[in-house]
Amino acid sequence: MYNREDYREALEEREKCDLYSDEWRFCQAKVQSIATAMVAAGNNWMVGEIIDELYSLSDCGCELTDEAVRFDLWILESNGLEEKAEEMKKMF
Repeated sequence: MYNREDYREALEEREKCDLYSDEWRFCQAKVQSIATAMVAAGNNWMVGEIIDELYSLSDCGCELTDEAVRFDLWILESNGLEEKAEEMKKMF
C-alpha cells in the first residue's frame, strides 16, 4: 500500500517536469493514482491533503468546473466523504 513518502516522491518527480508536458501528465496521473489509493484505504492524512489542495485551488481562483477541483471532489465523494465534498463545493 502507498504511504506519505510514495506520495511525496511522486510530487517531487512531477516538479522536475515541464508543466503540462507529456512527462508531467504521466507524473500527474501517478500522483492522482497514489492519492486515490490512499484515500480509498482510509488514510486520513491523505484526505487532509486533498482538502488542503481544494482550499489552495479555491484561493487560486479555480472553479467547480476545473478538472483538478472535480477530481479532488470525486476522490472524496467516491470514498464515502460526500458531506466533506459538499462543504468544499461551497468555497467555489
